[in-house]
Amino acid sequence: MERRELLRWLTATAGLAALEGLAPEDLLALGRDVHVRAASAGGSVLGQTASRTVILAAERILPASDTPGATDAGVVGFIDRMLADWFDANEREGFLNGLPELDRRSRSRAGRDFADCSEADQVAVLTALDEELTALRRAGRGGEANRHWFGMLKYLTVYGYFTSEPAARNTLRTYPHPGRFDGCAPYPAPASTPTRP
Repeated sequence: MERRELLRWLTATAGLAALEGLAPEDLLALGRDVHVRAASAGGSVLGQTASRTVILAAERILPASDTPGATDAGVVGFIDRMLADWFDANEREGFLNGLPELDRRSRSRAGRDFADCSEADQVAVLTALDEELTALRRAGRGGEANRHWFGMLKYLTVYGYFTSEPAARNTLRTYPHPGRFDGCAPYPAPASTPTRP
């Protein structure tokens, strides 16, 4: 998938009302900005238990292979910043209240919390949730699927991953543009340089 296709997909499937109106280029710029702020600020929304769960879930969604995984791309810090800065109170609460469902499903399946399960059991739990969201979308209930806490987790994992520098360089094989260039901008003459009549 090319970067533009990915950004169009992200825009089309945005579960967050604040992101739905953003153009792909704006979505990319926002993602990069969130990564910068996440690197300079510590976590503020995810507690220790939630952070551990999100780290493992994100790594199962986008595992490291010959390319960086979600952890290498700083996805958990990205998700935490998005929760703090972009989610409204209801979205944030729905996301945080949904995370314990991973533990409930894992206990039912393997007798342990999600973080203590084997990788295979974690993947099975995430796959079951993903299949449920796919069924909602097929039933014409895509908005409900996008607002579901797992839909948000998956969306933010993919969004955070593909707007990170490690994923851009090592997965997409693209390099971030150095910044805006405006070749038509006026250039003021220095005050000490005399001007010609």
